[in-house]
Amino acid sequence: MKPSRVHAEALGPGPTPDEVLRRLAGRPGLTCLWGSWAGGGALLLSRPLRVHTDPYAALAEQPAVEGADPAVVGGGWFGYVGYSGSSHLAFYDHLLRFVDGEWTFEALWSSSRDAELRAVRDELRALLRKPAQRPQWTVGQFDGSPAADHLDAVEQAIELIRAGELYQVNVCTRLRAPFAGSAAALFADAAARLRPVYGAFVDAGTRAVASLSPELFLRRRGDLVTTSPIKGTALTAATLRRSAKDAAENVMIVDLMRNDLGRVARTGTVHVAELLSVEPHPGVWHLVSTVTGRVDAGDAELLEATFPPGSVTGAPKLRAIEAIAALEAGPRSVYTGAIGFASPSWGLEFNVAIRTFEIADDVIELGVGGGITADSVPMLEWRECLHKAAPLLGALDARLSDRVATPDVAPTEDQLRGGLLETILAVDGGPLRLADHLARLDRSSRELYGRGVPTDLAQRVAQAAPPRGRVVIRVTVRGDHVDVAAAPVRLPPGPSDVHVVRGRQGLWRHKWADRRGLAAAEHDGVPLFVADDGTVLETSRGNVFLLLDDGTLVTPPLRDDLLAGITRRALLDLARDLGRPTRLATFTVDELTSTTAFWTSSLSLVVPIASVDGVALPRRDAELARLAAALGPGVSVAPRQNVR
Repeated sequence: MKPSRVHAEALGPGPTPDEVLRRLAGRPGLTCLWGSWAGGGALLLSRPLRVHTDPYAALAEQPAVEGADPAVVGGGWFGYVGYSGSSHLAFYDHLLRFVDGEWTFEALWSSSRDAELRAVRDELRALLRKPAQRPQWTVGQFDGSPAADHLDAVEQAIELIRAGELYQVNVCTRLRAPFAGSAAALFADAAARLRPVYGAFVDAGTRAVASLSPELFLRRRGDLVTTSPIKGTALTAATLRRSAKDAAENVMIVDLMRNDLGRVARTGTVHVAELLSVEPHPGVWHLVSTVTGRVDAGDAELLEATFPPGSVTGAPKLRAIEAIAALEAGPRSVYTGAIGFASPSWGLEFNVAIRTFEIADDVIELGVGGGITADSVPMLEWRECLHKAAPLLGALDARLSDRVATPDVAPTEDQLRGGLLETILAVDGGPLRLADHLARLDRSSRELYGRGVPTDLAQRVAQAAPPRGRVVIRVTVRGDHVDVAAAPVRLPPGPSDVHVVRGRQGLWRHKWADRRGLAAAEHDGVPLFVADDGTVLETSRGNVFLLLDDGTLVTPPLRDDLLAGITRRALLDLARDLGRPTRLATFTVDELTSTTAFWTSSLSLVVPIASVDGVALPRRDAELARLAAALGPGVSVAPRQNVR
């Protein structure tokens, strides 16, 4: 490309960016950046001169300009870099720019394009004065994979983190609906409602992308590069400020982005300019941090060193990317990539392509997800996805299908009043899996009462355990009141004859101190709770597993109506260490009675299920005894109640 000069010409006041975008709808290569781009306002472009599907090659071919003006964008490469699949960057030598109610025609003017640029300037000036237009679009009900699939992926991610392969990883799902009409008009309507910080629309021909992103991936002005990763989401600012999990996630990603920038930045120039700022965005609050660095490398080298954005991958980054490919049902496409521009005059600016709709083949898709850490609660992670999607679907007047929508479940007053409970087996003065027990208790306490457990609780539990023998230590939390008590261990339950109890309602992913409901269900023996949809949940004493003929262990994925048992998690971790296959999957009573089954608890470890409603199950007690022995010290005695 031949050198060009930067040109800017005022066109005066005019319609809002959404209205101008509607007037341009249907033009080839239509692109709109709206929000804080290039200092704030909107950039609208159409009719590119060329298109590149290799972003690094495109950025390496940036043309030279004479008299570059850092206040003028003029043109350059605009489009998206897909997280997976194709990318699309198109070169434009002119654009419409909207700032503070005024429109400007900007161009990278060249003598070879003089006549064409004069003609398009006059055409755009006239377009600003045309009557309003309302291109139509329709969108159907959004559907997607059921919640159980995401819960499964989140638990697998937690397993990788516990195994030491990851510190944090993003896990996403996709929602989709039928679409017809103008994608540009959809973006115009949604952006006018939500006013995104880094909104972007790109018509790539076979695919249109409408991003309502709040997140800056990269901004480059001269040699100064800025990135502002978002990591941490809550419905209120107060909740976010007291969330240790979200703060830890953000700090991890800040460190990752410092490392990425450090690959191309001058030594000693990478700094954290802002850490853990709490910011409002449509429907949610986010934690936002900012990292800066001084970079001499070219734009292609900068993008290659930092892409994909660390806030949507995880740490360590390369292992997180591998895990994402295994955990998610399909490729992300543009979602979690980047959208933006590189101008030879102004510089470079890309968002993180979250809160982003992709439209192709009469289908519109929306990716949603979140960062997973060792402290993640699968159902809360799923709800975070729905909370992020809610304002976006609301902007389209669209709704989720009942298959995907998962209503919040609230605890009862009796449950809250009774408080939380942990029962911990201590052997010869050592409480078993104490860290996991206290972590579960702390998560529940923060969620329900807005405060974590006391910092000296681990010491209090250890002091309650006698130096010899086995005891059960009961920790009860009621708001800010914490009790620790030790009690003798009673006789073990032995193989269980269980009876089915259907239709249990309520919130059971916390371990409640009020056991009256469970005690009532135990009147006729050990109850096996089954959900209204026929899914086996758990017994009153522990989580349920199947042992298949090939040795695979199967247990239901965690959800609101069953507890995240400590021994359940320990057994899944153990199976991974032993190379034994596991699967998180729902199953029915008929499936359970056709194979070997057992339940697990912190005090009894592994207990065979002998029968269900009088139907005898196949028994492999010797194999189950070996699993129990591998989990920890043998249990010679165990209580008959509160043994989860």
